[in-house]
Amino acid sequence: MRSRIVVLVALVALHATSGCTRSSEGASGAPSASVGAVTPVSSRTSSCDRVTAMSVCSEYSGAYLAQNEATFSARCGKLGGVFVGAECPNTNVLGSCVLSTSEVRKFYASGGATYDAARAETECTGPYKGKWSALK
Repeated sequence: MRSRIVVLVALVALHATSGCTRSSEGASGAPSASVGAVTPVSSRTSSCDRVTAMSVCSEYSGAYLAQNEATFSARCGKLGGVFVGAECPNTNVLGSCVLSTSEVRKFYASGGATYDAARAETECTGPYKGKWSALK
């Protein structure tokens, strides 16, 4: 009986010192995902290119894109645009307007409703209540 107790104590001691502890690191030493862990939002960008029809293009990214991508894609075509998994075109851009939603709306000096810088800034800061950045 005494030898069984000694063996049992030895096994408990061995288990306690063997490194069988919970850790947030995987085998590579890097943090591993755990249940309930927050996954970072993708850094990809998609856009609704309506330059040809309306001289604007809207960029979406982060959580706003992840939560609304199906809606953006469906609505873009109805507004005369093309939804693509890339940033807006950089040709003839007058500036950009950052909206409270994190959408970046770019205004163009080409397309169906050509803007000039003053009109684009007024539209951004007025009805959209955004933050205007002129192209430099």
